[in-house]
Amino acid sequence: MKVISTLMAILVITLAALFLRNLTGEPFLGTAPESVQGDEAFQAALNTLRAFPATQSVQEVSVDPHAITLNQKMLKLSLIDHPITATKVRSEEVTNPDGSQSILWFGNLEPHASVQPEIPQWQDPLNFITLVKSGQTITGTIRQGSQLFEIRPVGPDRHVVVVLDSTKMPPELDNIEHGKSASDQKPGHTPRSLTPTADPTLTTFDVMTVVPQKTVSDYQGDMVALVQLAVALANQSYINSRIGIKLRLVAYQATSYAPNAALPGLDLVRLQNPKDGYMDDAITLRNETRADIVVYLYHASAAGDGSLSCGQALQNGSAADTAFAMVNYECIANLTFTHEVERLQSLR
Repeated sequence: MKVISTLMAILVITLAALFLRNLTGEPFLGTAPESVQGDEAFQAALNTLRAFPATQSVQEVSVDPHAITLNQKMLKLSLIDHPITATKVRSEEVTNPDGSQSILWFGNLEPHASVQPEIPQWQDPLNFITLVKSGQTITGTIRQGSQLFEIRPVGPDRHVVVVLDSTKMPPELDNIEHGKSASDQKPGHTPRSLTPTADPTLTTFDVMTVVPQKTVSDYQGDMVALVQLAVALANQSYINSRIGIKLRLVAYQATSYAPNAALPGLDLVRLQNPKDGYMDDAITLRNETRADIVVYLYHASAAGDGSLSCGQALQNGSAADTAFAMVNYECIANLTFTHEVERLQSLR
């Protein structure tokens, strides 16, 4: 009886907290207290964020992960000194490669009432918020006109908002094998039969991501949640464009491979080659999961000529053996993941 009473008390307290939050209008995202001084790992993460050319500012924020549910209709945000209200467009639960669940929440920022889209799942490309709730962390992207914001966890219990200038993003590079067409490639791994969906016009492409462990450490957040955000942004672009394609994350591998920071294109070539001794186990996992597309995530540093890159595809229009692309994780908020995957799907 004591156990039952304790559980009931916890339930009452939780419901009361949720009620009070809604009653007082406490924002889902707001200003955080002063950063803990002397936290060297956190300060190092902030310095890494500030070093990216497109970063305008970084601010620690408080985030309430309990506010993100499949049924949540509206969110209040206090974003960089001004309040914003977001209304839900859609939400869904996705299964991560390790079997855990994440919630995706798609919304439009107010004022949006004057916009009447032709399809209910349309998301305003210049006035939106997309979030991934994984455990007690939130990873997301917000676009408000010309302003681009990235929400990301730093460690298990702290979050920051990064204000990005999309005009200062590094470029996406030309395809590595831009001189070859898909018909020139040798046949190899055959992707699995595409899974039928409730919508017979919808084709699902399974995606695998490969990330060096050093890149995971550099990020200091939930890398799987970031990948799910990249997939979610791509899928929303297909919805907005009325294209019958959906991506699904089926495999994620953190590899011990030491990335070539100055020449990440070499990493992609090595990943694609199944017999060169570099990341060959990734190809084995790709074949086992029958992934249709493989994306390599990297953290770019200045190349030999002083430039940075946001991403690159192996070629435009791919066969089974050549459906490989690479994406700088710092550019995901600016839709680089979407851009490179669509290159593999023959878009220019």
